[in-house]
Amino acid sequence: MDGFRGAVQQAGRSTADGKGMWQDSSFEDLVQYNDGFRTGLIGTPEQIAERIVAYKRLGVDLFLLGFLHYLEEVEYFGKRVLPLVRELEAELPEPVPALP
Repeated sequence: MDGFRGAVQQAGRSTADGKGMWQDSSFEDLVQYNDGFRTGLIGTPEQIAERIVAYKRLGVDLFLLGFLHYLEEVEYFGKRVLPLVRELEAELPEPVPALP
């Protein structure tokens, strides 16, 4: 939690008053009402890829993702999840809009 608090405070230093929008927020303030986890995009690469394709079939065309260890996890996502998404899309009878 201290690392998270420090990252929030560091991000806030870029604002004019040096405080930022979230500096005085607690960890609970920031994550308690985050319904983003309800997307189910947590699991194995296969599970996540299947859920992304299911959302895309419903018309979702934008995903805002969060990663705890950003650089490592974005790379992992790009290498392990996105190729599976593309494979699953290729197997579908009708085209699904491509991921960027």
